[in-house]
Amino acid sequence: MEDRTQTPKPRPHHPFRSLIAWMAILGLAALVAWLASERNARQWFLVPEDAQLVVKRGLPLPAGRARFKTDDPALAQTYAPIKVPAGGPPPQEQSFDDRAALDQALFDLLSRWARADIATEKPELLERGLAYVSRAERLAGISAAQREDLRALRAESALFESAWLLERGAEDLRLAREKLRLAADAPGRYSGEALLLLRRIEPLVEEALTASRQAAQRPQKKEPPPAPPPSAPEGGSR
Repeated sequence: MEDRTQTPKPRPHHPFRSLIAWMAILGLAALVAWLASERNARQWFLVPEDAQLVVKRGLPLPAGRARFKTDDPALAQTYAPIKVPAGGPPPQEQSFDDRAALDQALFDLLSRWARADIATEKPELLERGLAYVSRAERLAGISAAQREDLRALRAESALFESAWLLERGAEDLRLAREKLRLAADAPGRYSGEALLLLRRIEPLVEEALTASRQAAQRPQKKEPPPAPPPSAPEGGSR
């Protein structure tokens, strides 16, 4: 009998189909890389470096970041490196998907540091605390609740800031009075004009110095009195 079984013929090889498959794989890989680059370029970072908190921005690559740079002077001041207060735990590195989230995280740090410095009432720390408040005011993306907190922080710092400005202004007026006295006492064409100005600012200087001393000597918070010792129980022990 004739054997009718036949060996199946191999399928013809089509190089064009392989080329299409490889092109599809490469296209998919390129799309994934492009999406990763887009996402990374939108990322913001807060990175502690050398006792500073540095704002960085993602690179237009699947990975990588660099310190934020801009030609806008206002933005450059807003996101300039911030010196971290010594003594406390350093902030952890953080990443954010948009600028609003970055602003809100920065505000939380700045407001906490500002309150801690202002509460000390020390001139050098007060000046730093007011600088933190000024930096917080530049953040455009803070939440509504944080804006209310910022108003409260301004109110808390207003008394201390006014006392600091008053002290500085009084010292400037005092120095101006001394310069006018020198000019008025020395013979010259301007001695009469200097004497006239001296008479006009003399009462202002005294009032400013008095107000500055009063602001510096305002009552401090009183510590609560110690609790009285527990009274002895009536009747002695037998």
